[in-house]
Amino acid sequence: MSLARACATTSFTTSPVAVRDRVVDLVADTVAVTALGSARPELVALVEESAVGAPEGGATVIGSVHGWPAGTAAFLNASAVAADQLQDGHRMARGHPASHVVPAVLALAEERDMPGDEVLSAVLAGYEVGTRVGRAMGGTTPGVHDIGTWGAVAVAAAVARLLRPGDVAVSEATIGLAASAVLLTDAATIFGGRTGGHAFLGASVQLGLSLGTSAVAGLAPLPGALERHLAAVAAKGFDPAALEVGDSWVDLEVLRGYVKTHPTCAHLHGLNDAVADLLAAGSPDGGPLRAEDVADVEVRLFHAAAAFDAVARDELTARFSAPTSVAVALVTGQLDETTVTTGTVTSPAVTDLASRVRVVHDETLDTAYPQGRPARVLVRLRDGRELTARGDRPRGDDDRALPREELRAKARRLLTHRFGGEHATGVLTAIDDLATDGTARDLGLALRVAAEATP
Repeated sequence: MSLARACATTSFTTSPVAVRDRVVDLVADTVAVTALGSARPELVALVEESAVGAPEGGATVIGSVHGWPAGTAAFLNASAVAADQLQDGHRMARGHPASHVVPAVLALAEERDMPGDEVLSAVLAGYEVGTRVGRAMGGTTPGVHDIGTWGAVAVAAAVARLLRPGDVAVSEATIGLAASAVLLTDAATIFGGRTGGHAFLGASVQLGLSLGTSAVAGLAPLPGALERHLAAVAAKGFDPAALEVGDSWVDLEVLRGYVKTHPTCAHLHGLNDAVADLLAAGSPDGGPLRAEDVADVEVRLFHAAAAFDAVARDELTARFSAPTSVAVALVTGQLDETTVTTGTVTSPAVTDLASRVRVVHDETLDTAYPQGRPARVLVRLRDGRELTARGDRPRGDDDRALPREELRAKARRLLTHRFGGEHATGVLTAIDDLATDGTARDLGLALRVAAEATP
């Protein structure tokens, strides 16, 4: 299998500069987003419950000062990474590759004290394998969220590259074993803003790590699992051609992924971009666009995004709500981790405006998905004037990738929010050092120091 060969021989150090930079940036983004999520009360409680009877280990759980077994650390960190809907993603693969791969690789590499270049090679290998499997699937079967499907395959592939570099047979067995044991996670739980959805990503990562180490140990699958099993039970369709890559990676998918700029489901990012553009443009009179001047809003969306038409009941459901995310942005002037809070979401100003946001499924926009996340917005002011905006390919995605300085600013902002500026610098330095002479343990130490100093 050419996919296995490319996986086994993945090299961070010989990859193009743009690829190396992107991999480091994705590690920074994933760690920072995880740090933000780790402070959520439900995830603090999960860490505390998981600590009961847990043996001391060599891996770090972000926000904790203790050492954890790698499997547990990967589960807990991955449970936090998507909680605030600021994680990475890949539009055409329809999932979140770095959010799966990074927690697993960092936990296992820290436990086994592995060098940074091997960490980054494994992250790149898992990302490339996972996104190609996701593209081959063409989406998931109705009601199934992608989190439990190809993401676990990506993790297992990363484990194979980390522990058995250059071993094509092990990579092939690992991909096959992971494809033989997918999770069929409930999309409604996630899109309904239920906290149980956090654990879906954690369970997928933990499963991929377990299956990856099992295959490395010699446990073998029945060949052909990608087409025979994963495609049959989880894929909307299956195109094996997406898996043919040659002897090494060419035209890497890691350069086509996205990093979120809004704390919402990616389906809403075209809409969120359009509203941000309206706020930046201001009112027709030259002043700021004020929520109190808005009579009502009409939002036209493609089919998947139009399903998010309910007014949110709290901050988690707001991340899957077109009316509430629009209202929060217009009332506060911005949509980020400081404004998507239950206090803001349930405030009279936001709930009142959200009730005046009409969501329309515009069938003419359906053909632009998944190539984009199209949205059309019409804001009617109380004086009768109208403002319009549109969103298509969201900012931060593929050909609209954020500059490195903006990616780093996001990571620094989230880490500072969680740990303070000094410790944010320490964590980011340890991540950058992975590309030179740093190790996963150096990064784990920086994260534990930050956690110890944080009330």
